[in-house]
Amino acid sequence: MQPRYAELAQQLIDEISTGKLGIGAALPSEIELSAQYGVSRSTVRSALQMVQDLGLISRRKRAGIRIEALKPQRPFEQSISNVEDLVQFAAVTERRIQGIDEIESDAALSAQLRCAAGHRWLRAAMLRVDPAKPDAPICWTDVYLDHSVASGIRRQLRKSTGLICEAVEEKYGRVVSELQQEIRAVGVPERFAEALGVEADSHALEITRHYLDQDGEVFEVTVSVFPADRFTYALNLKR
Repeated sequence: MQPRYAELAQQLIDEISTGKLGIGAALPSEIELSAQYGVSRSTVRSALQMVQDLGLISRRKRAGIRIEALKPQRPFEQSISNVEDLVQFAAVTERRIQGIDEIESDAALSAQLRCAAGHRWLRAAMLRVDPAKPDAPICWTDVYLDHSVASGIRRQLRKSTGLICEAVEEKYGRVVSELQQEIRAVGVPERFAEALGVEADSHALEITRHYLDQDGEVFEVTVSVFPADRFTYALNLKR
């Protein structure tokens, strides 16, 4: 289940994109939105921040909340500090499955997934798409599910819209206790360059995430490739 602020953010994005309110039009205040949607002001603030991060609105004292664009004006920016931030990413993007198959990892893939050669995985290939820019997918993602959870999740992959790890938690009780992430610069592989609408070997970021359960066991690995002009990775470090 998505957090309420993420659901509200998607509602606001959908309403803005219809164009019923033009650029420069005012949205209701935080207090009015809180009453309208039956949520707390903190929920409203979190939702508005997501919408503002996409360049759709501005918030200023005395000027209030104003619509600045009907479609996102900047590359998708993702700030990740916990699993809930990944839920935000899932809330404002669409998952479009491109194929599902069962594989055994070869030597190269095993090194990337940090598993033994010949390990069995269910692989789901998908595009992540901003609904406002459907012709320019944000990324291509290969999701690798361990065979111990694959059979119970396979049917849900084409239907559900939330995070796959949440479906694993609901089905098997395996909660994500740790998320290990690696980022590197790559060239876009030829096999999905056309789907992303970019030239093969053009600049991109590759993000590999290992999902560990409460026992420290990896049950899911995702490998995502983001074309360089469509994604900014933001990380805030505090003392």
